[in-house]
Amino acid sequence: MYLFTTTGLTFIGLVLYLNRAVWRKTYCSIIFEYPGVDFEARQFEFGMELFETPTVRLSLYDKETTIVEIAQERTRSKTEPNRTDLEDPFIIYDLGDAVCKDKQWKESLPQVQIFFAVKSNPDPVFLRLMIGLGKGFDCASRESHLRFAREKGVRLMTFDTEEELHKVKRVYPEARLVLRVVFDDATCGLEMGVKFGCRNSEVRPLMELAKDLGLGIYGVCFHIGSQAGNPRVFREAIRYTRPIIDEGRRLGLDMKLLDIGGGFPGRLYPEEPFGKFAEAVREALEENFPPSSGVSVIAEPGTFYTRSAGYLVANVMAKRIYKPRGNKDTYHNANGSTDKAIWMYYLNVGVFNAFNGPLAQLVSTFFEVPEPLHPKDSGEKQQLKPSCLWGPTCHPHDVIFEKCMMPEMESGDFVMFHDMGGYITSCASGFNGYEVPPTSYIAPKESRPLLERIFSA
Repeated sequence: MYLFTTTGLTFIGLVLYLNRAVWRKTYCSIIFEYPGVDFEARQFEFGMELFETPTVRLSLYDKETTIVEIAQERTRSKTEPNRTDLEDPFIIYDLGDAVCKDKQWKESLPQVQIFFAVKSNPDPVFLRLMIGLGKGFDCASRESHLRFAREKGVRLMTFDTEEELHKVKRVYPEARLVLRVVFDDATCGLEMGVKFGCRNSEVRPLMELAKDLGLGIYGVCFHIGSQAGNPRVFREAIRYTRPIIDEGRRLGLDMKLLDIGGGFPGRLYPEEPFGKFAEAVREALEENFPPSSGVSVIAEPGTFYTRSAGYLVANVMAKRIYKPRGNKDTYHNANGSTDKAIWMYYLNVGVFNAFNGPLAQLVSTFFEVPEPLHPKDSGEKQQLKPSCLWGPTCHPHDVIFEKCMMPEMESGDFVMFHDMGGYITSCASGFNGYEVPPTSYIAPKESRPLLERIFSA
């Protein structure tokens, strides 16, 4: 099942075939295996098992084992001789985390069908997992993909302008259209309303034009924005769409679908838990779209499924203390003020190859300060120091955290970033010769039957 998203156009529907050869070509090997290193033996000693099929290779862990312990074991193995990756960063995806998120969604919002937002994490193993969990997809597309969608019977797509209606009329007149309206959340990290969606004054003219062109509008959709912070906005947005659907039906349009978009929290410890958002959605649907309304509901979550499943481990390449003038703990700015010294650390990952380069200015709000992977013993080194985390490139804006508090570290130490499963590899580049970190996959041992069903087919 696929839902294709483009600048202005979205296709939602069924692709009735899956070419297994494609998945074999995108075979992903676990990062824990290196020449000259018997890591499978190390995994056995550590209580982990190897799971391997023609389409995936990953490690299974005991439920008592923490991700930190797994990453620590991975970095300790770097002391093995003849290694060529001694300082390489790596990403860990815990597929079990995504499975738990899916269970949480089904229990909280069983009436809302999922179309996973591929842009948040296009990793082929992750996508195969989503297929196995029965999810549809939300994918970016070009106009030429309209013809491909028509060939494959993918009919449902969004629009928000007159130009798009004429385009659909020309290329795919049998499509089922979903009108995208603006309803932003002022508290979200990224608002969508400037780029996508039509205003209230444009709704009826677009409906009338679609009808005049002989096109069918099947429903309404909105996206309140990424990293939504207020569950109440979903309730208000859903309430806002009911009069639009009623208006369309009065015009003779067969409107049977509501798409509530994405923006659901994906962090391991969000400020507002997913349960609060689900409660707001359930109440709004019961009030405005009960079963008797004849309206089906779908959503496009991305980071909800991916974000907390990802972990990034990086190495401290170098260290520098921005020393004060004549004092160990302070220095004087040009304006005469006094500041504390800053401990600067240069990591082998940065905003370009791991931290959403296009949105580098939002790093400090989208990501959390990392934790040292091998913390020092208690003492002076455990005191938090004013710190700055730089990326490895020559770009002056390659700074992950300009100001943060961390215990003192040394060159060669490792840190681990949490909540790194969304908009990392999909937005990264190999700028300045620093490639996107490779990926490994893990899952709890009790998930083996599910993994065998999904990845052995």
